[in-house]
Amino acid sequence: SSRYKSTEAVPIATAARKHTQDYNYWRSLQFPIIVKEYGAVTNVEFQPTEPHHFAVTASSRVELYSKESNEVVKTFSRFHNTAYGASFRSDGKLLVAGNEDTQVRLFDVQGRVPLRIFKGHSRPVHVTKFCNNKQQLFSASDDKTVRVWDISTEQTLNEFCGHEDYVRCGCISTASENTIVTGAYDHTVRMFDTRSNANTITINHGCPVESVLLFPSGSIILSAGGHSIKVWDALQGGKLLTTVSNHHKTITCMTFNHDCTRLLSGSLDRHVKIYDVTNYKVVHNIDYAGSILSMAVSPNDETLVVGMADKMLSIRHRKQCNKEEMKEENLHLSKRKQKSMMRGRNFVPNKDDIVVQHHQKQHLAKYDQYFRKFEHSKALDAALVAHVSTNSPEITVAVLQELIRRDTIRASLSGRTGNKLVVLLKFLCRNISNVSFAPTLLKVCELLLDSCLETIENVPVEVSHLFKRLQNIMHSESLLQVEMTKLLGSMDLILSSSIKN
Repeated sequence: SSRYKSTEAVPIATAARKHTQDYNYWRSLQFPIIVKEYGAVTNVEFQPTEPHHFAVTASSRVELYSKESNEVVKTFSRFHNTAYGASFRSDGKLLVAGNEDTQVRLFDVQGRVPLRIFKGHSRPVHVTKFCNNKQQLFSASDDKTVRVWDISTEQTLNEFCGHEDYVRCGCISTASENTIVTGAYDHTVRMFDTRSNANTITINHGCPVESVLLFPSGSIILSAGGHSIKVWDALQGGKLLTTVSNHHKTITCMTFNHDCTRLLSGSLDRHVKIYDVTNYKVVHNIDYAGSILSMAVSPNDETLVVGMADKMLSIRHRKQCNKEEMKEENLHLSKRKQKSMMRGRNFVPNKDDIVVQHHQKQHLAKYDQYFRKFEHSKALDAALVAHVSTNSPEITVAVLQELIRRDTIRASLSGRTGNKLVVLLKFLCRNISNVSFAPTLLKVCELLLDSCLETIENVPVEVSHLFKRLQNIMHSESLLQVEMTKLLGSMDLILSSSIKN
């Protein structure tokens, strides 16, 4: 072919990133929708049944958001002070929430006025949950007590007084109607049995407990507080199984995904970490703009909602391919267009058909135009212009490689003075440490020094400083190579000894 072969850019060496299934799964959550609330978002929970609205507890109200429209569909504002811990019943019809004023309020999700008000605590109530039998609920308070209430009579059925500080988290065992697990600022996690009114297990987490979870089987307890999550075996009386510490600030919340195969934790360090529950290793990480206080995942994993201390609520939805929209787009294609498109799949030309080749005019870059004319020095000048050498250094290096291949590099470098020499030296200083470019640029440095050797003492101050800077960079690189060689030798020694053992 008579067409000129363009100069190919030098490929930059980059570490290949292996994308796991978890990475792809959680990365499919779209860019977040941000909503400003009236106060710090202390609790988020999804409705267990359709349409899977989610309740957001912030300031003196509980708001019910639509998962589809991200709009508030109902507001429960009959609180005299800050509301806490709004939670749904398993049938999704009732909602309960605690309050700074010590009372617990029960709402019908279709109404606004409280159906029941439970009075008995003497301090703010931060935890409210329904029991599995749907006829009872439990609450935990800063008065250090945990109470089980009868919904129909508003009376206290059980009162547990084991904690010695504020009780700030709790959960119900789905495997048993009678088991409650709570965590408090006295560093303990306690399991209570409502039948015997007894504290059956006491676990010392080691720091104030912010969140507790129970696996559906009821055999494994998770506690979060400080920088760590701890996993306990309830069947062995609270034996510690493992400790996970991947956050660098206090962990404030935990939740499971839809099938409890992944654990999510949120922290004041503004990260959500996702763990594989088989080994408790982090499989994905999501960053947020503010300190995280609460979090919830929808029953089908399609939506992740995170509440933050700066009053912001983040809503992320999973990307979905809308098949109906694709069908509508296809219907807009006219029959003629459809026939034309389908024709290419099985079209066979006749023997008498003449194929007319269309030759598109070749567009060459400036440096390739000079290469074609054998104007090598100008080709180097074109590759060193700011927008090429700064934004695409791989192209400049490719031009230098072509000059070396053509054995014209010495002639192209010789006689460079003033601004042309400054531009070249700056490029070398910027890129000589790049592992992809180093072999070529080291050769260019060697040839440049040879060409400037006789006049090096008379060069301008700026050029002299650039030569000195280049020397320092190369000296640092050589020292680094020595250290890396030592490290490699040490690693080889360790690996060889471990293989022998």
